[in-house]
Amino acid sequence: MATVWIPSLLRDLTGGQESVEAPGQTVGQVIAALERAYPGLQARLCEGQRLNPAIVAHVDGKVARLGLSGTVEERSEIH
Repeated sequence: MATVWIPSLLRDLTGGQESVEAPGQTVGQVIAALERAYPGLQARLCEGQRLNPAIVAHVDGKVARLGLSGTVEERSEIH
């Protein structure tokens, strides 16, 4: 599972956790898994079928230029 680092402004949804693990092969799948575990997170990260324009996802240190379609590996870190 990918490790997802949670910004401080979203930690109220994760019970204060700084990082969580979630399955998925794309950024969108990981966000969907996070939504199942932490309801409300997806609404704060996405606008419809896209990342919120104010959000930039980094996967393994690189900007996920494909947004929700960006590839995630089994041991990826997402910021």
